[in-house]
Amino acid sequence: MVKRLYLPVGATLFFWAAWWLIAAIYDSVLLPGPIDTFYSFITLISSSTNWEHIGITAYRVVAGTMLGSTVGAILGIATRYNKLVRATVATVIYPLLQAVPTISWALIFVLWFGLSDITPILTVAVVVAPFFIINIWEGMKELDNNLVEMASIYTRNKKRILFKIIMPMLYPYLFAATKSSFMIAWKIIVLAEIFGATSGMGYMLSIAFESYRINQVFGWTLAFSIILLFFDHIIFNYLDRKYVRKWKPKEIKS
Repeated sequence: MVKRLYLPVGATLFFWAAWWLIAAIYDSVLLPGPIDTFYSFITLISSSTNWEHIGITAYRVVAGTMLGSTVGAILGIATRYNKLVRATVATVIYPLLQAVPTISWALIFVLWFGLSDITPILTVAVVVAPFFIINIWEGMKELDNNLVEMASIYTRNKKRILFKIIMPMLYPYLFAATKSSFMIAWKIIVLAEIFGATSGMGYMLSIAFESYRINQVFGWTLAFSIILLFFDHIIFNYLDRKYVRKWKPKEIKS
């Protein structure tokens, strides 16, 4: 246990020491040191109002991820059963969602829905959807077709085969897509809230930037980083170990 923590702790300490040294040499308000940044972070989370903004952002991230993942998963699964859907996804939907810059979606949704919850939620959704489409699509290609064909002998109910046979084999792909999408969503939401909201962490970050409060800019940035690290290294790693690994195919030893 100690050996496993040695390298991550050492790397973290090296990063903070390098940051402190660079900030001390540069000696500018444009680059606060780690102590000033941490103090600003503590000040931010000490405010109940800021916790409301954090909660609003978390709600938008979850709602956008759920919407995008649902649409993406449905389209990804449908490519197995319908040639028209497969062609549409391959030639129109997936390339379109991938090609259009995130800022363009944010500005379009601002024009359509104004400064509201809908704008950041939809921005997250359209960015998240391609991750689910491609992951489910690739998962469909890796399915054990022999198992699917065997299930078809016992039942002709495609819905039952989908939920009892196909979906369990797709769990690792769904989990990978969910993890990637959720992490990306927390980065996208900043841009979406800067352009399309009057609340949330991204909005507060823009307010700090416009008022030239550099410490708060770094403080909010640190808050985003801590949230991402918490979900990545604690929540998703736990879910992977506890529930997902048993669905991953084991390597056959020769």
